[in-house]
Amino acid sequence: MPMNGRLLRPRQTIHPEAADWASRVRTNGGSVSGTTLSAVDRFVKAIHAAGIRDRFYRLNLFCGNSDGNLNAVRTPLYRGPSLGGTQYGGTIDTNINFVQGDYSESVGLNANGTAGNSSKYIDTGLSPDAMPTLATGHASVFKGAGSVGAFTIGLIGSRTATQFYYLRQVSGTDALSANWGSGLMISGATSRTGAGLSLFTRTAGNAMNGYFNTTSDLSETATRVPAANANAFAVFGFRNTDGTVSSFVGWPYVISAYSIGAGMTAAQVASYHTALTAFLAALGRATT
Repeated sequence: MPMNGRLLRPRQTIHPEAADWASRVRTNGGSVSGTTLSAVDRFVKAIHAAGIRDRFYRLNLFCGNSDGNLNAVRTPLYRGPSLGGTQYGGTIDTNINFVQGDYSESVGLNANGTAGNSSKYIDTGLSPDAMPTLATGHASVFKGAGSVGAFTIGLIGSRTATQFYYLRQVSGTDALSANWGSGLMISGATSRTGAGLSLFTRTAGNAMNGYFNTTSDLSETATRVPAANANAFAVFGFRNTDGTVSSFVGWPYVISAYSIGAGMTAAQVASYHTALTAFLAALGRATT
């Protein structure tokens, strides 16, 4: 009797980190489709294949099925540089003012606001002080298209009176600006109103670089010394010295993913961009 062809096909093996994420989604009261889990699995495998898994202390792809509490959406894929090691930030992101209608798996999380007046943000529960080192690091979002007009708007970050760990889009020019520590903000010169990966990284005391997708947008070679900041990172804005997140600096458009972690080289940024845009495309999200 001929053998059933289905028995000859190898079963797909879900990566343990993708399976762990799906399990945590269910524990948190959410759900995820097989199609989405498959896309997450491919992303995880691409990150491991590129050798950059340890660059991420926290990463959320804002995906999963929609429900009233956005339980799946608020469950980070990564909460540490490895599955079994130290985990950073809250077990689930805290939602501030987003509603079910703000999320679509084919779009991402959308603040549906206006520049200068957007009170919706995500609280990661992870502060710079909680990271293994302040000497190096990165923060990023994959943002949707949009101009900030006359307002300088936060994408992700946290600050104190003298320490700035954040990424912004600047009024008038729509260029990106950022910092990782003390001193003046570092600003780019190119308008970035399109969708894309916006990432800022510090890889040494005198090496800070910002990227839009894989293009180097801003850099700094002066030596800076980062110092304490106990205010947790916010996404769709940045946390102020007093712990608040102001509505006039709130990002009013889409963010499809964020990450916080160790410093990244240009080659590592490119690998991350490749894996992330493949994931976004699999869900039907805009990548440009």
